[in-house]
This record gives sequence, structure tokens and C-alpha cells, in this order.
Amino acid sequence: MSSNPPPPPPSSSSSSIRPLNPTKPIPIFTPTQRLPSKPSFPWPQPPLPPHPQNFYNHPNNPSPPSTISKGAGLHNQQQKLISMQSNVPDPRTNEELTPLVDAHVAKVLEDLKAETSEEYTPDVVDDLTKATEKLAQTIDHTLLKPEATEDQIKALCEEAIEYGFKSCCINPSHARLVSTTLANTPQTITCSVIGFPLGATSTSSKCYEASLAILDGAKEIDMVLPIGQFLQSDYSYVYNDIFSVVRAAKGVPVKVIIETSLLKTQEQKIAACWIAAEAGAAWVKTSTGFNGGGATVEDVKLMRLAVKHNEGVKVKASGGVRTFEQAIGVIKAGASRIGTSNGVAIMGGNPPKKENGGEADKEAY
Repeated sequence: MSSNPPPPPPSSSSSSIRPLNPTKPIPIFTPTQRLPSKPSFPWPQPPLPPHPQNFYNHPNNPSPPSTISKGAGLHNQQQKLISMQSNVPDPRTNEELTPLVDAHVAKVLEDLKAETSEEYTPDVVDDLTKATEKLAQTIDHTLLKPEATEDQIKALCEEAIEYGFKSCCINPSHARLVSTTLANTPQTITCSVIGFPLGATSTSSKCYEASLAILDGAKEIDMVLPIGQFLQSDYSYVYNDIFSVVRAAKGVPVKVIIETSLLKTQEQKIAACWIAAEAGAAWVKTSTGFNGGGATVEDVKLMRLAVKHNEGVKVKASGGVRTFEQAIGVIKAGASRIGTSNGVAIMGGNPPKKENGGEADKEAY
């Protein structure tokens, strides 16, 4: 009686890559399976010559590409496992970024002194004396509390539709519900936060989360920059973190929350704005609302000056904007968008939300 031969002993190879099994193909991951198209920074230098195509504000190519190729996936040849990195620029270093940051900070501080005698004229609203349709289109109607229910999210969408707000800003687990609810309302879009509210998740996690939110219908992404790395002046990490999310977003605008309440000096706030803009952010944003503080007129003005040389980059004020007067104040200072859970009150509807019998409710930003 014959018997099947015993299975071969485990391979003694020290390679970290498993040998290919021809009877079981390796799955090829595609964007429809909710994976980012490229791995994210930082990573070791790839064992490939630099690809001629660089992206966004990288010094070797200041113009963004018209298209970004989709992920190479995994193939049946081991050497192709590194092909996913073949058209990604090298990470920018602290040695390169630090003098650029210092020079920009000095310039903005000079601009700040020179503007004390000038009056900034906002162009996002046509009437600063009353709530208008244009004012509504500056508001990201927001609900980011962890206890938010599906019914509350639907109510948020109904308010946004009624008042004509620019977006509903929510946690990514609600992105599909919101985008479905707003499907027939083109003036109001879905905005999802990622890496929120700490900014302390890995770059790869942020890229995956952004890709997933976009597949679920998000038309804008609000990310938190890695605050700890920024405070220790690891500008390379911060730049490459933001750059990777911008790239994973594939053209969907990315707002970068710099968390002004944790940045104690003007120099830090300017530096954070410049790095975000250089990395491809469409907006710089004041606060999450989960770490104290919020948007102030002084911070919004400083941030506007910090990005005014980066064409197209705008400022979003979030946290603590609860009344019409506060909204107009930050718009006059330079904000083009406002993140608030009190949009209805700003437009003249219900009064600002209260908590614990009197204290104004924290902004969910």
C-alpha cells in the first residue's frame, strides 16, 4: 500500500520574503479594495535609481503631475515587490528643510509688522453685516464627537442642506452615510477627518484612512499634523507625513490642522503652515477643539500671512467660532472657511449650543 510522501521540511532560508506558491497566487491589491496606491514616507532609500518624475512642491519639479499612476501591486516575481516605490521622490531631509523654514519665518514676521497699518479685505463674503448664502458656503458643519449617533449625523446633513453649508465634516466611519445623504445636494459635500484628533497615528495609517474615506465619498480631507515630531523640529517627518497623505488623496483637497493651542510661539505656527503648504496642502487649519484653545483673530491673521506666498493655499478657522460676530471676525482676519458645530446659530437659527447648564459647548474640531 502506497502512501503520500511526507511534506518537505521548512525552508532554512533566512530570507524575510516567503517563497512563492504557484498553486496559490498572491492577491493583487487595487484601490477598489481600499488600499493606498503607494506606500508612505518615511522609508529607507529604495534600491532603485531615482525616478525622473517628482511631485508637487518637491524642488526638482514644482508643477504637480496631471495623473498619478495606480499601485503596482504584488506580482509573481520577487524583485517587483519594490516597484511600488519606483516613481516616488526621495524624502526631504531636515538639513534641506530647516534653513528654508527659518528664512520663511523671518520673512513672515517682517510682513506681520508691515501689515499693522494695512486693512485686509476678505473676498469670500459679499456682505459682512448679515448672514448670506456666501457666508453659509464658508461653513463646514461639524459633528466629530465620539458619541455621535447615526440619527445625529442625519440631522447634521439635514441642517447643512437647509442652510446651504459647504460641507458636513464628520469622522470617517460616517463618510459613506453622509455622502449618500448628500448625493443630490451638490452645494454641500462630505469632509472627513483623519489621524484625528491627535495626529499621532503612523503615516501609513493616515494614507489608508484617507484613501478609505475618499472611496466612501469624502470630497475633502482634514488631517492633523504629527505634533510631537514638529515640536522636536523633525521637519522631515512632518513634511513627508503630509506629503504622503496629499499624494494618497489623489487630488482631493487636504486641510492640515496645525493645532495652534499646542504651538506656543508665532515662529512655530508660521513654520507649521509653511511645511504644510510646501507638502501640497490646500488649506491650513487652526485647531481640533480637543486640545483646548481654538481659532483666534491673531492666529488666523498670522496663518494667512504664512501661506500668502503659496498660491491657492487658504486658511480654515475652527474651534470656538459660535456666533455670527465671531465668524465675521475670523473672516476679516483671513479665514476662507470656518469649522463649527454652531453653523445654524451663526446663520441666525438656534442659539449656540450649551453644555453643563451654561458653558458653551466645545467645538468638535
